[in-house]
This record gives sequence, structure tokens and C-alpha cells, in this order.
Amino acid sequence: MSKELLVILGPTATGKTDLGLNLAKKFNGELVAADSRQVYIGLDIGTGKLPSGSWKMEDRRWKKEKGFWEIDGVKVWMYDVVNLETQYSVADYIKDAETIIEDIIERGKLPIVVGGTGLYIKALLEGLDNLKIPVDLALRGELEKLCLEELRKKLKSLSPIKWKSLNESERKNSRRLLRAIEIVSMNPYVNKCQKSKVKSQNWGVLKIGLTASREALYKNSDIRVIDWFKKGIIEEVKNFNKSSIPLERFKDLGLEYKLIASYLNNEIPIKDLIEKIQFDIHGYIRRQLTWFKKDTDINWFDITEKKSLGELEKFVRIWYDSGAYAKKN
Repeated sequence: MSKELLVILGPTATGKTDLGLNLAKKFNGELVAADSRQVYIGLDIGTGKLPSGSWKMEDRRWKKEKGFWEIDGVKVWMYDVVNLETQYSVADYIKDAETIIEDIIERGKLPIVVGGTGLYIKALLEGLDNLKIPVDLALRGELEKLCLEELRKKLKSLSPIKWKSLNESERKNSRRLLRAIEIVSMNPYVNKCQKSKVKSQNWGVLKIGLTASREALYKNSDIRVIDWFKKGIIEEVKNFNKSSIPLERFKDLGLEYKLIASYLNNEIPIKDLIEKIQFDIHGYIRRQLTWFKKDTDINWFDITEKKSLGELEKFVRIWYDSGAYAKKN
């Protein structure tokens, strides 16, 4: 049986889910989300689970099922995997995603991995042992904003043992503390899944990257942020908070959820909230572009070019129809 995997990646607000749904219909596929926050049940708006455009949370073109969503007739896996109270690591993601991908293949369909969390995609395709500097872009971005005392407090909370192992010089060094927090955060999964089934079994992988100029990406993300507020992202956080999820948990999630939690804690005025979220997401986009730029296997398509999407579909069709992977095996 041919084991082929299509990957659609790129920075936020490039229409990856929209493209994934379109290709899934044409190539008999199902989507597997690769996002560090879409795994949480009920965390829907800020994580962008629904496609862009006219989609609304109350639409009947989509529904939540046990273990997956179905959007416009296409199954989307790795949505709503765990409750928000649960810490879900990249190791957990790999274990669950690999099981789902194999099931999709067994049913004769094409698995299409869609997402912008570079660490999750890299770990899924190459295994954790190939990550020389394992880092979650969102985590790195948030940690770099913390002052020395906040980094100390976070490390003490995560791992008192790691904190005690540092000498006085290291405890006064923000970079050492940041690195220690990264290592502690990664530790639960580093020893759980060192090998990737995708790599070890020589699956046929095609990586498609969606991109645009930074100005276009910033504009798209700014529009998306405004749309989140129209859809009720503040109410989403409030409802979680009413059901006993502390605002500090949302600060751990970073980006828009961190800032909304700060607003609800009266730390940020409402008049500054949207602008601050847009600014932080611009920074996240830059970090995503830097991460993906290192991967020379990605086939990039500019979403602002009219012919680009048509050329992209032809490119995927040639790969899908060629059976190159099947012939090799």
C-alpha cells in the first residue's frame, strides 16, 4: 500500500485550512491539523479552526464529532483532542497524529497535514531526535517578553529540581533561564518518541508552503483579528473562566489569548487590545517565516498571485497521479 502524505504549511492567515479542504475534496483526503492550540476542546475562535471567509460558528456546514470535526463534508482530525486543563505536548501530538494518519491511509484516503506550528510538523515528519534545537515558536516568543524575575518564577513553577540545579550566575542570566524553561517544557516528550514513522517507513511526502509579502501577511492577519472579535473571542475566554479555567492558563497559551486574559485582568485597556494583538501576531509571523525558511524541501506558492493556486493544484495532481512513491516500493 502506498503511504503518501501531503503537507500544507506556512505562516498564519494564509488560508491553509481553506486550501486543505479544497484539495481533500479533489484528492479523496482528510485533514490532520498541526497546531499546538487547536487540540484544545472549545478553543475555537483564536485558533482558527473554521476556514476564513463566510464561515460562522453557527453554520450548519460543519459539525463536531467524537475525535474530529467535519467541515463541508471533510473530516478534520486533531481538533478538540483534550480539555484545556490538560498540558498537551508535541509527543502526545505525534503519537495521536501518527495513529490517525495510518488509519486514513488504511481506509484508502490521502492524509493532508495542515498547520503553522513548525515544531509539530518537523517532529511528525523527522522525529524528535532530529530536532537539534527543539523549540516551540509561540513559547519562544512569549518567553522572550518576560523579565528576569518572571523567568525565574516560571522555571521554579515548572521544575523546582531544575531551578535548584542552576548556579547563582545562571539564575541571573535570562538566556540561561529561557533555555532551561525550554528544556523542561520539552522533557516530557523527548524520551517518548525519538523516531518518526513517516521518516522510518519512507513515506512519500510533498510539502506545500503558502506565503506572501510580509505586508500582505500582516494585512490578512489584522483582518483576521478583527473578525475574531466579531465572532466573540472575548466571550470565549470569559466562558472558560466562568467554568473554572483561570486566566493564567490563557496567558500560558500566548499571543491573542494572553492579551485577552490581561485585558480581563484590567492590565490592558480595551482601546489598546486589538492593536497589541495585531502587533504580537506580526512578530509570530516573522518567527514562522524564519523557521520554515530553513526547510529547503518546501514548494512555495504566493497566495497573492492569481495563477498561483491553479498552479499549486496542478503541482499536487502531478505528484498524486505519478505514483512515484508506489513504484519505488
